[in-house]
Amino acid sequence: MIYLHITGAEGRMYMRVTRHYMNGLAGANGNSSTSLLQRALSRSSKGKKSSRSALLNTANSRANLLTQNIGNAVQTQKLYYNMKYRAGQVMDYADKLTDKSDKSLFAKARESGDTSELVANIKGFISNYNGMLENLKSSGSRADVSYLTQLNSISKLNSSALASCGVTRNSDGTLTVNEKKLAETDIDTLEKAWNGNSSFASRAALWADSVESNAARNMEAKASSAYSSLFDNYGNSGNYFNFFR
Repeated sequence: MIYLHITGAEGRMYMRVTRHYMNGLAGANGNSSTSLLQRALSRSSKGKKSSRSALLNTANSRANLLTQNIGNAVQTQKLYYNMKYRAGQVMDYADKLTDKSDKSLFAKARESGDTSELVANIKGFISNYNGMLENLKSSGSRADVSYLTQLNSISKLNSSALASCGVTRNSDGTLTVNEKKLAETDIDTLEKAWNGNSSFASRAALWADSVESNAARNMEAKASSAYSSLFDNYGNSGNYFNFFR
């Protein structure tokens, strides 16, 4: 037992202090490293480490989610870029095929008797048309499904004219070319299917214009969404800065 001598205004006072309490203050062996103060500091340090670890786990989790969201946005951007490109190509080929001027593909073919350039443009149209359809299917959005339905309806209505020049409409709406038959088709038959405002090329191009515009809007929207996600996870919520507190 240990007594502390305290002198007060009314004389001397003695306080009894147990050895257990003293050991707690100075350590059982007199080692200050095990003092109550350092134990408290140790507990505080462990708490901070635990808090930092929790913040790190949260930051990593959100970073992984952000990476996934950006990856998805990039893939969607790529899809709509391809869709926009294909639709633009369909319109470009359609402009050449539906031209009725003296310098049109059909005018040149009639003058020379050679349909090779005309056939090459038809094949180019079909290749990009099929690519556009595949992009629309991959998107699956309500607007793109609507465009796909309209294009399939147009190709179905013109299937006989297309078949007459070696182009077969498949069950999924895509087109397959019999190159030999296409090359042998006379100019009048080709003109019926591909030239003029009422031709398949002209009608398909009208919807391709809508497809291109919608794809461009979606590209902008996805880019904006990915940028917003970055700040939602790090800027606005302050997670990045809180981690270094």
